[in-house]
Amino acid sequence: MREGSGRNSGREPDLWAFKVGYYSDGFLGYAKQPGKPTVEGLLEEALLRRKVIRRGDRILVASRTDRGVHAIGNVIAFQTPLDGRIAARILDSIDGRFFCFGFARAPPDFLPRRAEERWYRYMMPGKGHDIKQWSAWAMEFEGTHDFTSFSRKDSPPKETRRTVTSVRISQSGPDFLLDIVAPSFLWGQVRKIVAALMELEAGRMTVSDLSDALSGKRRLTLPLAPPERLVLMDVTYPFAFIPTDPNVPRRREFLESAVEGLKLRITLLDWFKERPERAHDGLPRQTVESPRQAGETRHLQ
Repeated sequence: MREGSGRNSGREPDLWAFKVGYYSDGFLGYAKQPGKPTVEGLLEEALLRRKVIRRGDRILVASRTDRGVHAIGNVIAFQTPLDGRIAARILDSIDGRFFCFGFARAPPDFLPRRAEERWYRYMMPGKGHDIKQWSAWAMEFEGTHDFTSFSRKDSPPKETRRTVTSVRISQSGPDFLLDIVAPSFLWGQVRKIVAALMELEAGRMTVSDLSDALSGKRRLTLPLAPPERLVLMDVTYPFAFIPTDPNVPRRREFLESAVEGLKLRITLLDWFKERPERAHDGLPRQTVESPRQAGETRHLQ
């Protein structure tokens, strides 16, 4: 099928995957909730209206982010009779808070949730914190552990053993960033890890308490760190995405209207601005490399 022909008729529509980002203000999370503004609800309504998908078609997603959590590298997938590049351009025009960075023809059995890795970033005010100490504590989370204390109670219970590939803490101006990479996460896992680090710093928890929790010997009661400082940076698969045409002015116009007084929003503005202008394995990328890209030899410096 020629790209300019738009539709492919006479056979089952192809499954396409799309690298997307969204700014969470005004949304009550990703997952659809009847009568409430969500990212999934916005996409479904817009894609049906523009005949990109058919009624009853599913929009698959890698990560159903919570209310307040931003994304600059989530992945969605759906069948469409349109060529992927055309569908990507439509996605990129739906709403000023939602962006499409890349697209790829996916295998017929592709499920976005079966990712190789997910990368989350949590931004913390750096004033008064000992980053070296936080880095040492953060290393406790690497490897395969029982993360029961770092998730919600589900019924029926979910498997709570998870493998964390890497945790890295780095300085970013007056603030510092916690980057965590894993194939999959439990609900609230990253925010509870941040909460645990804060409890350690405050002296309300010891490293021994943490070790016992991660080995399944005890259950900790931890709060959830605020979601607004959490960003889903990327989700990776064994195939590359083709970058879409950048539309930096529109992204910048919207984001600049929302950055007043909030450092995270200013940082997100920079990421959205830079991401389409750089390429890595066929993907637009942020200016800071992921913990995995940084390499295990200089991890947690």
